[in-house]
Amino acid sequence: MKNTKLILLMFLSLAVFSCDQDFEEVNTDPNNATVIPAHLLLGNLIRINQNEMYLVQGSGDMGECWAQHWSKVQYNDEARYIPRRGSIDRIWNVLYASVLSDAKSMYELAGEEGNSNLQAVSLIIQANSFQILTDLYGPIPFAEALNEAVEQPAYSTSEEVYAGILSMLDQADALLAANTGEIVATSDLLYSGDASKWQKLGNSLKFKALMRSNGSNSELQALVNEGQMFSSNADNAQLVYTDLDPDANPIFETIVFGNRPEYKISSAVVDILTGLGDPRLSVYAGLNADGDIVGKPAGYLNLPSETLGYTYGNISPLGDKYLDPTLPGVMLSYSQLSLLMAEAANEGKISGGMVAAKTFMDQGIAASFDFNAIGGAGAYSSAITFSSQTDARAKIATQEWIALFGQGFEAWTEWRRTGFPALTPAVDGDLPSIPTRLYYPTTEASLNAASYNAAKATLNNGDALDSTLFWQ
Repeated sequence: MKNTKLILLMFLSLAVFSCDQDFEEVNTDPNNATVIPAHLLLGNLIRINQNEMYLVQGSGDMGECWAQHWSKVQYNDEARYIPRRGSIDRIWNVLYASVLSDAKSMYELAGEEGNSNLQAVSLIIQANSFQILTDLYGPIPFAEALNEAVEQPAYSTSEEVYAGILSMLDQADALLAANTGEIVATSDLLYSGDASKWQKLGNSLKFKALMRSNGSNSELQALVNEGQMFSSNADNAQLVYTDLDPDANPIFETIVFGNRPEYKISSAVVDILTGLGDPRLSVYAGLNADGDIVGKPAGYLNLPSETLGYTYGNISPLGDKYLDPTLPGVMLSYSQLSLLMAEAANEGKISGGMVAAKTFMDQGIAASFDFNAIGGAGAYSSAITFSSQTDARAKIATQEWIALFGQGFEAWTEWRRTGFPALTPAVDGDLPSIPTRLYYPTTEASLNAASYNAAKATLNNGDALDSTLFWQ
């Protein structure tokens, strides 16, 4: 009996020992990797970022309507400065949780792979997303934002965020100079793996950030002298969408595929472009029911209104190009960079004065015409002359506003910075002036109360749509 028990005990011990051997190998699912190549995160980062920047319920309702590129003939609350809090929450959540967090992970994985080029791409994407956030909200979590050990990150001032953005872009430039590792073409939805294009994007974004934050003239001139910024539309940072749902441009997805035709052209676009004899108007706007191009002023209650003449049939829709499913989602264009360079020359931030400013402006106009597939840029530009620095300032900024049609938040942001063209606030608006920022997300007041309250106290009117940012 004792021998039987002893044999049984030995058998059980052997069984347990054999089960422990190679336990992790046997119980690892070969179809679900625990570590992925860094480049596999890239395509999704680009797609999510650009989708959010072209989402009609955010960048359209607020950006395009507040920049007065678009108007609405129904469901008009946002155009009257009563935005949906859920849409505002979404922008913050998507950029932090789905873009910045994954971009940081890509940076770390690329570092483990020894891929300096992909690390640089990560930093460029992070710099761009942080700039979007601070330009929309003001002070934001930055220094502690992506630290998993910090559950309630402090807010950094916008000035601190901009300093961090510029540092990121400098680091990216150095990493691209090291030139180690591959940017896999199939994952790179902007440049198909061309590191030199990413270097141009990083430097061009730096020029934009310096202009927006009134940065160093010497740094701006150095970027011009180095010649490593965009030099044609071939350098544009833009996501080319497909013609198939759900991978079409979000403007098409909502207005056409989602059957939301209340989005129309603004009278500001019609009036300004008509006054300039600008042929882009026929691209930006379609024809109304009578075969004319007619815009609607911002705002108004109780729409549509036959009495006012603001109905679905009376007001022109957006033009076919801007309702096309394959409309590119632009992150930064050669046209915008050229117009920023025109402004810089006119303001004495880079060399050349008004003569160079005119050359850069003509360059930006030509690029915008080319993007919109129309000719006649030379004749149009030749009719625009500068009588003074003040005159040039208004005309350059107005051309940038025109060229940014379709890029809702970017158009609104640059309008907030320059103040040109002069726009009339919405009729029946909830505010007497066009908003200058977005509210903070609703969850910040409860989940990150101390940091939120400290940030709110730095704004001149608290967490309100009419508080101003440091560059305004």
